[in-house]
Amino acid sequence: MNPWQRLALAGLLAWGTGGCAVLLVGAGAAGGYAVSRDSVRNHFDLPWGAVYQESLEVVTDLGLVTLQDDQRGIIQAIVEGANVTVTVKRLSERTCELRVKARTNLLLPKIDVAHTVYNRIFERLQ
Repeated sequence: MNPWQRLALAGLLAWGTGGCAVLLVGAGAAGGYAVSRDSVRNHFDLPWGAVYQESLEVVTDLGLVTLQDDQRGIIQAIVEGANVTVTVKRLSERTCELRVKARTNLLLPKIDVAHTVYNRIFERLQ
């Protein structure tokens, strides 16, 4: 898909979701990552445990972990003053979804923080 087709697809997705725009960006681990108002997500063809462990290490390096739920694949932390939730969800035996969400205490989106955390995790998974 060329860049113009991706932009057109992103526009259609934004229009079709009624204001809850999701933007597909770049070449990610499984074809491109999605960005919404407060989160970044991507699919990885890696074992769930590897993605969860790398995510936990990055979040621990960047902030203060407030919740670690290995069974549900959830990590919550305070990073750069934002409440960050990292979720690693199994999609299949070899594929999982990583979602990084960040909001302020007033529930305002902090996409820049979510992007920072996501990028650090992504770099470690390469």
